[in-house]
Amino acid sequence: MANLNPEQAKHETVMDVTQEQIARVYAQAFLGAAEGAPNLDGLVEELASVVNEVLNRFPQLERTLETSLVSQEKKEQLLDRIFSGKASKEVLHFLKVLSRHGRLGLLRLVARLVSKLHATLCGKIDVEFCTAAPVDDALRNEVVAQLRKSLSAEPVLSVRVDPALIAGMVIRVGDRVYDGSVATQLEHTRRAMIQKATEQIDSSPEKFFTAVG
Repeated sequence: MANLNPEQAKHETVMDVTQEQIARVYAQAFLGAAEGAPNLDGLVEELASVVNEVLNRFPQLERTLETSLVSQEKKEQLLDRIFSGKASKEVLHFLKVLSRHGRLGLLRLVARLVSKLHATLCGKIDVEFCTAAPVDDALRNEVVAQLRKSLSAEPVLSVRVDPALIAGMVIRVGDRVYDGSVATQLEHTRRAMIQKATEQIDSSPEKFFTAVG
């Protein structure tokens, strides 16, 4: 893949931010419309399953729903054929709303934000727990208990194994990262040594350089 120049990278970043802002509006609208439903949890899970069980299994369908070459009317007909009698009327209606506004391409992002916002409303918070090796239930439960205490929320743990960590663990909560891996500790030590040496050179350059006569 070709490297993006600074202007292209900036454009892509702006596009990503804009898409997330738009997707967040639709996610909030979905939750607002479903707020009075007795099965709100089920509707949130159902929207996620549209991505996990349908789009993931049928990528060609996803491309069809995203493309501007297929009319909105035909997309709605396709949604009816696939989901009528299988999906709830709330979820099917929401998919059609996305279609009418040309936003089916954001469905994955919308579904992810719906789950995230709903979890926040329920006092839950997503946590990514990355370790160098698989962890047992005892350690997992200990981590959950400590996070519950420090975050004042119910952590929803997603465990991932990454041998590149060498040892230790990395916990990510939103934009915050708690890193206890050996690799990162070594990198921090290396950077501290470089910083210290640089400061010493700046303050007393005569100690490090011999003038050429």
